[in-house]
Amino acid sequence: MSSELVVRKTKILLTNKNYALWLLPIEAKLHKLKYLNVVNNTVAIPDPEKDKDNFKLYVKYNKDAYAEIIQLLSQEVLAYFNGQKLWSLLKSKYAGDDLTAKTTALKQFLAVDYNNFLLFMPSIRSANQKINLSQLVLDDQVRTILMLDKLPQEFHSFKTNISMNFETIPFNQVLKKLEDFGAQNQLNTKTSPGLIAQTALHTNSTEAEPKGNFTWFRTPDGGRYNINDVKFENVSYF
Repeated sequence: MSSELVVRKTKILLTNKNYALWLLPIEAKLHKLKYLNVVNNTVAIPDPEKDKDNFKLYVKYNKDAYAEIIQLLSQEVLAYFNGQKLWSLLKSKYAGDDLTAKTTALKQFLAVDYNNFLLFMPSIRSANQKINLSQLVLDDQVRTILMLDKLPQEFHSFKTNISMNFETIPFNQVLKKLEDFGAQNQLNTKTSPGLIAQTALHTNSTEAEPKGNFTWFRTPDGGRYNINDVKFENVSYF
């Protein structure tokens, strides 16, 4: 008596409603073909220069896995690959819903502080880009006003110039003018203006001390030191 093994190959196509049912067999198939770790991103991409063979194998597995997955998608899911659907899908994934994205973008823009010129420029540009991506309606003039308010006193001439002559130009042009101003005034250094101001204030206050105050002293070589900075050898300080 012979027994007959019947193998049924039933393809379950992914729809908008059967992801859990579709996932199990496709995962099993990808695991059997050794593609699952690639699509799950649980293995690092091999270095194309140092590990050329494994890199080629990784690329092959990735392409083969794509072919296996794409043939198990229904027409309604494949519709997401047209331009409009794909754009909406990417926007929902990376930009979030409209209200959340707009709120986050506005908070980031308002949170930008001026510490030094090198940090401020990329921060304000990034925040401005987030505003644009979120499609928040924030007038260029409002952006300019908010940005100018963040700048310290050393930008007084720049702020006055923009407010009087260029307040209505596009915000990107204002940023370009700010960048040019920074280059002309050599602000593109890592020294914080706040530290400069603090140092100047400290120097002015100490120089204004009466002559009878011996907190500060000057050495023959011209160096100026605070008495509290003097340390002696073999003495413990607490």
